[in-house]
Amino acid sequence: MTLLGRVAMFFPAVHLALSAAALVAFLSAPGIALLALAIFTVYLLPPLVFRVYSLKFPPRDGTWLLNRPARSDWWVAHQLQLSYAALPSLEAVLRVVPGAYSAWLRLWGSRVGQRVHWTPNIDIIDRHMTDVGDDVVFGHRMTCTSHIITKKKNGNIVLTVRRVSFGNGVVIGAGARIGPGVQVPDNAIVPYDAEYRWRHAA
Repeated sequence: MTLLGRVAMFFPAVHLALSAAALVAFLSAPGIALLALAIFTVYLLPPLVFRVYSLKFPPRDGTWLLNRPARSDWWVAHQLQLSYAALPSLEAVLRVVPGAYSAWLRLWGSRVGQRVHWTPNIDIIDRHMTDVGDDVVFGHRMTCTSHIITKKKNGNIVLTVRRVSFGNGVVIGAGARIGPGVQVPDNAIVPYDAEYRWRHAA
């Protein structure tokens, strides 16, 4: 891991501390400016930092060795998103506001179409590596990840990243698990509790 990767590990704690401070400031002296600051700190700071980072290092598919001293852009993106994995209720709030969650994923760099229905309890793990068409429905407790980490017999820890895409008119059943590189075609129905894997991901 590079020095940048080690520094990125501190971002979640810093982000949560800044968010708590902004929320306490707003509760102590309610006002539009402090409310805007709290919203910015909680929801907009991490994706904006990621977008600035992506200007130099755009997200891409690929394979990396995590136990080697090489830069891993996925690792940086993962750390910038870690606050929302630690406190999933932050994202659940966005999913009950029409259009808010789709807009937030677009801010991370995902391509999201129109009239997408997100149930509150889902898990999009790689928010910057997911493409969604129009008129897509995501069922309760579905999970989507664009990466997989495996350990080889020689001791190498291998990270594989492949963008996930959902076509137009797709319905994802409750409890479904969608893995790296999966491309769900237009109008497909993914059954309840199904698991879709890209066969070259592991």
